[in-house]
Amino acid sequence: QEKSALETELASLQENDPQALADLQKELELVKQGANRWTDNIFNCHSFLVKKQGMDKKRANQLLQIKDDFDYPEDKIPK
Repeated sequence: QEKSALETELASLQENDPQALADLQKELELVKQGANRWTDNIFNCHSFLVKKQGMDKKRANQLLQIKDDFDYPEDKIPK
């Protein structure tokens, strides 16, 4: 029983491990960069369709399956 209690306490303490938190922060930054890269790609495709192909903005949005308020993910996160 004591071993089980100590393992439970150790698991709860590991959630606050500085190295684990730093690893999560690095992973979060990579995910944000990837999301921004894909958002850039979508905006570039949209721009190509509208400017080079003469497509209507609403039709380009439909083709890319995005809404009018499509924007970068961090702009949607409350601060």
